[in-house]
Amino acid sequence: MTHTHSHILPQQKTQIGFIGLGNMGSPLAMRLLSPSLMVFDSKKKQLAPFIEGGAIGAGNVLDIARACDIIFACLPTSAVTEAVLFATNGIAADLKPGQVFVDMTSGDPAISRSQAARLAKIGVTFIDAPVSGGPRGASEGKIAIMVGGEAPLYEQLLPIFKRISSNVFHAGPIGAGHALKAGNNLLNLICRMASFEVVSLLINAGVDANKAVDILQKSSGRNYTTEITLPDNILTGKMNQGFSMALMEKDAGLALSMAATLAQSLPLGKTAFAALQDAIKVHGNSADMSLVAIEYEKKTGARIRP
Repeated sequence: MTHTHSHILPQQKTQIGFIGLGNMGSPLAMRLLSPSLMVFDSKKKQLAPFIEGGAIGAGNVLDIARACDIIFACLPTSAVTEAVLFATNGIAADLKPGQVFVDMTSGDPAISRSQAARLAKIGVTFIDAPVSGGPRGASEGKIAIMVGGEAPLYEQLLPIFKRISSNVFHAGPIGAGHALKAGNNLLNLICRMASFEVVSLLINAGVDANKAVDILQKSSGRNYTTEITLPDNILTGKMNQGFSMALMEKDAGLALSMAATLAQSLPLGKTAFAALQDAIKVHGNSADMSLVAIEYEKKTGARIRP
């Protein structure tokens, strides 16, 4: 059992650190902007808007480890979190009892539990708090935050989480947040592929693409793809959602490997995952998820984009 760390300072005095200011980390951290926020990203230019806003730019991750009570990290994978914490120059050696490490990465629940156990030995509490809702949800303060960790600590950190978003949920013990996030993204992938498939069918049946999406969005088939992906990114021709195929492959892959461990079959998940891998073969890992629509245009002959 880790302690509930009842000595966490009131939020206005708490020094908060944030590591990782990418597509998601930047809008999340921006909602914590204050003189008591210290930020770090390996790309130095990401720090500029924060420093302009009065936050402290850290020279490296060790500065954050030494100065901050609560450290948020929003990184590409659990492997990167592992390196930040436990690599030769990782921050674990500089952490002190009572500090809290909040992993907002879309991580692997098993790795998270292992990281939590190792940090607990030095009196540091790890909680997972991945997010869902995209960069837009993050900057609007409406993103879903799924927290895995002990309830008393969750209650204590809630005022800080509420500064980031109005939609904060206690998912369960350590790793539950990451499990939920992986499952959510697999479901998002299934709905996305299914939506592109059906919208292609409707276009081929003579329905205007915008009308098809508009009406589906008010009907029982509605989902994130009909609400945000199609209207914001595909039907506008913008083709940029700020979420790469590699990240979707990682998250959906985590859900599929959870299923394999639990000996549960996921036929729809596997079909959607195969369609994603086909798109990656054509567009490459770093391609935006919006480009999956192009593969459906090729397969079906229906033009989804304007």
